Amino acid sequence: MSRILVLNGSARQNAFTAAMIKEFREGAESVGHTVTVIDLYKLNIHSCTGCLNGGRNIEHPCVQRDDMDIVYKEFRTADVIVFATPLFFWSYSGLLKNVIDRLWALAEYERSELIGRSRSGALLVAAGGSHPGLIYEHFDYMMKRLAWKNLGKAAMLHTDDMDIHNIPGCEAAFALGASVGKREEQ
Repeated sequence: MSRILVLNGSARQNAFTAAMIKEFREGAESVGHTVTVIDLYKLNIHSCTGCLNGGRNIEHPCVQRDDMDIVYKEFRTADVIVFATPLFFWSYSGLLKNVIDRLWALAEYERSELIGRSRSGALLVAAGGSHPGLIYEHFDYMMKRLAWKNLGKAAMLHTDDMDIHNIPGCEAAFALGASVGKREEQ
C-alpha cells in the first residue's frame, strides 16, 4: 500500500478543495492506502528566493528556516504526492506554488530526492468556472520533468455556482483516490 501526501493549497478550511480532498482520502483509504494531509494555510512558508544554495543540509534542504521543513519530512516518506488547489488565474494557488517552488531544494541535495524515485503524482482542482486546461497541461509537464507516474486529475467545476454550505460529493476525486494502486502498476 502507498503512503499518500496531500498538499492542500486552499486558504479556506471547509470549501471546495477540502471537500475534494475528503473524497480522495476516502477513496484511497477504502483500498488500504495511508493518507496524510498538510493544510498549507496553517504553515509559515516563504517564497523561494531562487538562490540555488539549497541542499547543503539534509535536515534542512532549503537555506530558509520555516515550516517547509514539515513538508520536506512528509514528502520524503511519501510514495504519492497529491497537489490540491483552487484554480487561481488558471493555475495553482500561491500557497501551493510556493511549496512546489521550494521542493527544488531537494534536487539540490541529491537529484533523486525529487526526481524519479518511483514517485507518483495526482492533481485535485476546484474551479469556479470550467477552464482547468492550463493547470492540467502544467501538471502533466511537471510529472514528465520530475519523472513521476502521472496518476491523473480530478476537478470540481463551476464552484462559483454552488452553495458553499452544501457542497456536493466529487465522485471523480473518490475514484482517483481508490485507483491509486491500480494506476501505479500501469
